[in-house]
Amino acid sequence: MATVKLIIRENKINSEGLCVIYVKYTHNQNYTLFSTGEKVAPEYWDARNQKARKSLRGFNALNETIQVKAEEIKEISRIAKQNKLDPTLEHVKSVWNSKKPNFPEVNKDFFSLFEKYILETASSKAYGTNKHYKSSLNHLREFSISKKIKISLEKMNLEFYDKFIQFLTTNKKMSGGSVNNQIKRLKVFLGYLYERGIHTDLSFKKFQRVKQNECDIVYLTQYELNTLYTYNLEGNKRLEKVRDLFVLACTTGLRHSDFTALKPENIKENYITLSTQKTKDPLKIPLNYYSKAILAKYDNSPPKLSQQKFNNYIKELGQLCGIDEPTEVIKYNGSTRIKNTSPKYELLTSHTGRRTFITLSLEKGMRAETVMKISGHKDTKTLMRYVKITDKVKEVEMLKAWDNFNTA
Repeated sequence: MATVKLIIRENKINSEGLCVIYVKYTHNQNYTLFSTGEKVAPEYWDARNQKARKSLRGFNALNETIQVKAEEIKEISRIAKQNKLDPTLEHVKSVWNSKKPNFPEVNKDFFSLFEKYILETASSKAYGTNKHYKSSLNHLREFSISKKIKISLEKMNLEFYDKFIQFLTTNKKMSGGSVNNQIKRLKVFLGYLYERGIHTDLSFKKFQRVKQNECDIVYLTQYELNTLYTYNLEGNKRLEKVRDLFVLACTTGLRHSDFTALKPENIKENYITLSTQKTKDPLKIPLNYYSKAILAKYDNSPPKLSQQKFNNYIKELGQLCGIDEPTEVIKYNGSTRIKNTSPKYELLTSHTGRRTFITLSLEKGMRAETVMKISGHKDTKTLMRYVKITDKVKEVEMLKAWDNFNTA
C-alpha cells in the first residue's frame, strides 16, 4: 500500500523562518521525502488539509504548485503498477530523478509523438474528431515556425501556454471557444503520454480555459420550428433537403455526423437505434410526428450533405423563412471584448438542431434524465450548457408554482 502526503518539518526552519514543503511517499511502512522546491512559514501551513492557508498571500499559486508535485509522485506509483512493477521507494526515487530505468526508450520528439498519438487513437475517434486533432497539430507547427520556438515536452509549461494562447488569439484570430478546443486537445495528448510514463510533468494541467464567446443559446422556438417545417419549398430541392435534415435534428437531438449517417437498418419499429459517430455510445431514440414523417419521405435513408454545405445552406433557409430575431453575441479576441448583434439566421448551424431538441424538450416538461438518455449526455451539467431558459418559460414556471394562492 502506497500513500502520498504533503508535509513540512517544523523542526527544520531556515533563517527566514520558512520550512520546505515535502511530498512524503510511504510504501510498506517505509517512507521517503521529495522536496517540492517550495517553502512556507509554519503558521501558514494547514497540516490537516495539506496546503497553505488562505491567509497567506499567493496561497492559490503555491497550493497548485505543490499539488502538481504530489500528483507526479502518485502518477509514478500508478504507472509502475500498470507496468506490473512494485512502486518501491527506490523505484519512485529513480523515476523522480529522471532515470526511468524500467520504461522503454521512446522517441521524444514532440511532433513525432503527436503524429503517433493520432494514428494510435484514430480507431477510437470519429472521423471529424481525428481531423480536428490533425488541425491542432498543424497549428502547433505553425506556432513553432512563426515564433521560432522549438516545441518539446520539457517546454510544456505556463510560459509556453501564454505564448501559444497569444498566437491563437492574435495571429490566428481565434475565438475563445476555438482556443479552448486547441488547449483541450493538447491536454488530452499530453495526458495520454503521462498515462504511459513518456511524459512525467503535470504542469500542463494548469493550462486553463480562456474567456469564451457569450451569446444567447441559439435554438428555434416551437413557432419557428413549425414555420420552417411547413414552409413551401416546392421547386427548391436543395433547401428542402436541408430543411428536412435540420428538422430531423431538432426532433431527435442527433448530431450532424449521426443524422447524415442514418440507414434503413437504423430504423426499427418506432425507434432510431445507432452507435454515435463521436462517442460510440449506443442510443435508442423514440420517433415522433416530425421524425416519422421525414424518415418516411426518404424511405428511412435521409440525404447526405457535408457539414460545411449544411451550415451555409441552413443560414440561407433561415433568412428565407424569416428567422431573424436579433441575437447578441460577445466575442473575445484575447482580453478584448467585442459585442455584436446578428439576426438569428446568421447564427444557425447543424448543432442548433441539437440545442433546439434539448431546450424544447425541457420546455415541454420532459425530464432531464429522459432527455439525457436520448441525447447521450452523461451528466446534467453538460446537458444544461445547451439550454436557454426563456422569459416565457420563467413566467409560466413562476405562475405555476406561486399563483395558486393557498391558505392551508
